[in-house]
This record gives sequence, structure tokens and C-alpha cells, in this order.
Amino acid sequence: MNRLRSLFVFVLISTLLIGGCSGGGSKMSPDTVAPLITLLGDASVSIEQGSTYSDAGAAASDNIDGDISANIAIINPVDVDTVGTYEVRFNVSDAAGNAATQVIRTVTVTASGGESTDKWSLIWSDEFDGSAVDLGKWSYMIGDGTAYGEARGWGNDEQQYYTEDPANSGIAEDNGNTVLYIDATATPSAATEYASAKLTTEDLFEFRFGKVEARIKLPYSKGMWPAFWMLGANKPDIGWPGSGEIDIVEMVGNVEQTVHGTVHYVNSGNDHRSNGNSKTISQGKYSDNYHIYAIEWSPESIKWLVDGEQYYQVDIASDMKEFLRDHYLILNVAVGGYWPGYPDSSTVLPQRMAVDYVRVYRDTTLVNVPAAPELVAEEETMGLATSDALVAINSSFAPFQNIKIVTYGPGSPDPTVSTVAAEGPTSILASYPGGNWGGLYFELDTAIDATEYASGNLVVMLDVPEEIVNFEVKLEGAQGVGSLNLLDYTPQPVDNVYEKYTIPLADFMAQGTTLSDMKIPFALWNPMNADGGFVAGNILIDNIYFELAD
Repeated sequence: MNRLRSLFVFVLISTLLIGGCSGGGSKMSPDTVAPLITLLGDASVSIEQGSTYSDAGAAASDNIDGDISANIAIINPVDVDTVGTYEVRFNVSDAAGNAATQVIRTVTVTASGGESTDKWSLIWSDEFDGSAVDLGKWSYMIGDGTAYGEARGWGNDEQQYYTEDPANSGIAEDNGNTVLYIDATATPSAATEYASAKLTTEDLFEFRFGKVEARIKLPYSKGMWPAFWMLGANKPDIGWPGSGEIDIVEMVGNVEQTVHGTVHYVNSGNDHRSNGNSKTISQGKYSDNYHIYAIEWSPESIKWLVDGEQYYQVDIASDMKEFLRDHYLILNVAVGGYWPGYPDSSTVLPQRMAVDYVRVYRDTTLVNVPAAPELVAEEETMGLATSDALVAINSSFAPFQNIKIVTYGPGSPDPTVSTVAAEGPTSILASYPGGNWGGLYFELDTAIDATEYASGNLVVMLDVPEEIVNFEVKLEGAQGVGSLNLLDYTPQPVDNVYEKYTIPLADFMAQGTTLSDMKIPFALWNPMNADGGFVAGNILIDNIYFELAD
């Protein structure tokens, strides 16, 4: 017995020693591989308000633990009685504590009594499920606007330079879903302080009437101006706003509870007009989550919806022919501008607009679609006719003889012909309403080379009310814009009404104006009082010209 016991102890110790000297090769490696969750059913679901909703669920598997679907934690906030967009979230971890990448199903609860789903037939979409932006569907607009015949800043004094760099746009993953991203970034060492991206379907996909929708998560912060919008395809022929503009959604970056929908057009009086409304949420911010922004466009009206709920409608009047013609889509994030204001010390960059999809549907119930109306440029071009604009131009100054007056902005003035004149029998009276930004400008039909006046002056005779202490006077070349405070210059009295302002063109050039492609030789923007508010006032304008240096 003692010999057997000794032999057993020897074998046991030998076995332990052999196992201990094996270098640990038989030990299990730590489990560091996360499990995988897969949605069952569609990633996006739409249901009608008041209906029942049962989620299809998800499945989960792990390389060690196998099927762990039973362990999935589901966050389901769907309220079938409240219109909105909800995210059902699925999470799971394996026995080792490795967490799977969360997956999300979007559930949109639409207003009860809505249209039959048979009403809309999909004709174009981009789900952004590739590895890069589909250049068969979208093209990039590059730069600061000057390459497209716009004033620098895209006509809105925007501060960004649009690029096609991956730093500013591309396809990325967001919670397991691929999206288009447009990032506004700071570029302090570049020609402009900010960069972003602008994508358009111009010449690739243009249409009229139907339903347009996109699921978007908007950026925020002071100076951000995200937009999903449309322009008339005939813009190269007629210009803006005669082409028409439909803003499906816009947001001012530091007012994150409110989104806007608007149309812009030229009315029967050749004035720029806009019509729109906003939708404000009482809780949360539009930048917190994805929402579905849409319009329903027919020959009679345009309706705006957020998450399936209509909040505004514009009826298409007889002088709104712009909205009976083809339009194309645009996605962009601008930085700064007259409307949203400009970045400041509170601005957080970079900022991202994420777009899950864009979809366009045909209205299958629409019959007898009217033909697109013929374009009559004289009816749909903004501005006072040349014959009226010329009353404010020096009668012997030939370079400014083909010119018109254009107004722009919610605080733009109403220009009329006045018999109170400094030169000739008539002048222009510009009545600014106050309360908001806006201006008036004299625009040449064709840009001129005014470099011979580079050492000379802008001369204009004005009657400016004394309560205006800051008045932006601006000159625009196609490649550069410069603005000054008119009231930094001391005028000379002309008579008991008018004063003569003489402003060196070199001062405008120092602010960025280019003379070789002069398009707007005179503009007055944003009259302000001592408190910095937009103030109302009647301004007489006469005898505008450039003079050569002595």
C-alpha cells in the first residue's frame, strides 16, 4: 500500500509539473471580440397615429457565447398616439463584458387620416449606403460663389469656402447606419476662415411636383446655417429669385428649437417676395436627433411637414410661375451670413449635418399636369426697370446706363421715383421699413471694367435722416465685395436737401472690391440707429457716378 501511495503521489506531482512547465499554452486567451446585433425587419418604419406597433426585434450572436439574442436590451420610446420620429435602440454585451455596436430602428408616427401610401411612388432616392458620395446623383459646388457669377459670400455674405475634401463631406457610419455628412470646419490658415460642402443635383436630377423628404440631423452653434432646399433649373437663364427657391428646411444654428420652410420668387411688381413659416418644438432641439423634413408640391400648393406633420402651406398664385417649373435639390451648411449672423467665441466647430436619405416621390393621383409656363424675363426679373433706375445715375456717365435697382432682405426698402432731385428732374426715394436687415443695390446688366477709376472716387448725392448713424455702402465686383460705413465720410452740402458724398474707390478695394468686373457700383444696406437697431427711414438717392483722380 505504501508503495502504491508513493507511486500515485509521484505521478500526480509529475503531471502538475509538466502542465506548469508547458508555457501556458493551454490557457484560454481573453475574450475581446464584441458580439454582433442584426436588426430583424426594416431599419425605417412608418405607422399611422393611433395604430398599434410591435417591433420586429433583433438577433445577436457572439463568437464564444453563441446566440445571445435573449440578452438584448431594447429601448423603445415609440408613442403611437403622438406624431414624431422615434429611435428604437438595441444593445447587448457578451459574458466577458464586450458591448456590441448599438443598432437603431427609426419609427415615424404620421398624422392619422393621412394620404394613402399608394399616393406616392418613389422616382429618385439616395440612401447613402455606398462608400463615397455618388457623383452620378450629386455634384459639388466649389468656392465662395464667384465662380458661379455670385458675389463673394454667395450673395448672403457667407463666410465659408465650399470644398469636395473628405474633411468637409463624405459617407460615414452613425450608430450602425451609413449617412452623408457635411462638416463645417475652421480653416484659419486658408483664404477663408471656414470650409464646408455644398451638393446639388443640378443637371443630374430635376423635377417638378411630388413629395420630397430627407431624414436629417442638423448641426448647431452660432453662425451655422444648414439647409436642404431647391432652386429652379432655369436659374442660368433668369437668375435668382426669378428661378424660384423652395427651402424645405433651414435652421439658424443658435436657435435649435426652430426650423423654417420658405419660398422665394418675383411677384407681378418685379419685387422679391418670400412666404414661409417656422416650426418650434417645446422640448429638445432639432440638432439632438434625426427628423424627417418634407414638402408636398402640387400645381396648386406647397406644404411643409416635419416628421409627417404639416405645419404650413403656400398656395401658388398666378404670379408664382416659378413653382410650375423644374427644380433641383441642394444640401449644404453655410457659415455666417446676413440672416443667421456670424460665428463668435461661443461657436463650436466642427459642426456636422448628417443625412440618412433623400427621397423624391411622384404623386400617382395627379392627372392633367399643366405644361410648364413659358419664361417671360421681363415679368420674372427682380428690380426696377432701367428707365426708373437711371433717374439716380448721373445723366452723362455712360458706364452706368444699363442698370436696374434690386432690393433684398426682410428689411429691404421700397424704391420709388421722386421729384425731389439733385440732378435732373427726378431721383430715387428708398423707404426702409426698419426692424430687420435688408438693402437696395444698383446692378449693371453686364459687368464693366472700372479699373481706370481705381485712384478716383464714388460720388453720390443723398438725403439721410439724422437718426441713422451706421449705413453700409457697398460696391461689388464679380470676384470681390467691399463695404464701408457711409457715415464715416463727411459729406458736402449741395442744397437744403442733398449732401454730396465722395468716397475713394481705394477704400472699397482695401475691403475686397474688385473693379475689373464691377457689377454693383452702388448699394445701401442696413440703416442702424445709435443703439445698433435696424431703423426705418426715407433716403433720397441721386447723381451716382465714378470720377477720375485729379
